[in-house]
Amino acid sequence: MVLTFVVALMLGVGAVDLELGYFWHLTKGQMSLLWRAKPIARVLKDDNLDPHVKERLRLVEAIRTFCKHDIGLAASRNYTTYVDIGRGPVSWNLVVCAKDELTPKRWTYPVVGKVPYRGYFRQEEAVAERNRYEAEGYDTYLRGVSAYSTLGWFPDPILSTMLRYDEADLADLLIHELTHATLWIEGDVTFNESLASFVGEAGALMWLQTKYGTDAPVVHQAMDARIDAVTFRKFMHQIATQLDSVYQENQSKALKMRGREQVFKDAKTQYYALPLRTNLYDGFPQWQLNNARMALYRIYRARTDVFQRVYDAVGNDLPKAIDVFKKCETATDPSVFLENWLAIR
Repeated sequence: MVLTFVVALMLGVGAVDLELGYFWHLTKGQMSLLWRAKPIARVLKDDNLDPHVKERLRLVEAIRTFCKHDIGLAASRNYTTYVDIGRGPVSWNLVVCAKDELTPKRWTYPVVGKVPYRGYFRQEEAVAERNRYEAEGYDTYLRGVSAYSTLGWFPDPILSTMLRYDEADLADLLIHELTHATLWIEGDVTFNESLASFVGEAGALMWLQTKYGTDAPVVHQAMDARIDAVTFRKFMHQIATQLDSVYQENQSKALKMRGREQVFKDAKTQYYALPLRTNLYDGFPQWQLNNARMALYRIYRARTDVFQRVYDAVGNDLPKAIDVFKKCETATDPSVFLENWLAIR
């Protein structure tokens, strides 16, 4: 996740039509984090530090070093400081979508381009904005965020909310966010988020294999999780495809709404037939499905197939794959560039 609005604010808001109050609250939130951040090296010297926090911060240092030297990500000053924010989350992200299409509303910011979500440091403001859009007839999805990236513009701190993750998920999260700091293509959030999701998963598995060996139980668990992720991703893609078909039909909006609700209902039944190995998606039948939630999932998982094919083409060597991905920065269409690279290969 990228805190794009903070980056936009620091670069100047004159080029975008956004409320001054909105940016002011973001400024205060970001500056508060930076002000409270303490170097991890200093925090670890505190004799009264909670042993679990100490263990987790040392793990962060090890993963960060791994990201820089073994994967080839730009660590810079990211994740060298720590902030205890309590239970969190650190912010809330809002996705807004019309009820009869899967294209989310986008907000434009300098440098990062158009972004299909808007963030808030204060939950009450996020809830008020969500309620406003829902009153206007939109689908919305509001979720808490435990971490974000400022794309290297600021030294992103480790947040106490991040330390609650297990080792595999923590590695995935750090690698995901450091991928943003390494490569960001303006105006193509879907590519950026999908790439970071892919690199996060592949890098976390690489970390576990390096640390514990390829036959360790924790590695097999991570591999099962990746297999399930692919299965669930295809399942969600099928739902989205069905919704697209419903919305493209030449019929009244009322009929389209009935059609989409049937798609959602059928999906919750079909879920139980998926050959899943883990319980990672057990909560799906209770999800409140709507276009906003489906659109967000599509953003984060849209193009992982091409990333996987590049990864396979370089012999599952993640640093080599990242070198290829970096070349997309100068491409007009990064996905087309990768397809052409694969064709030549």
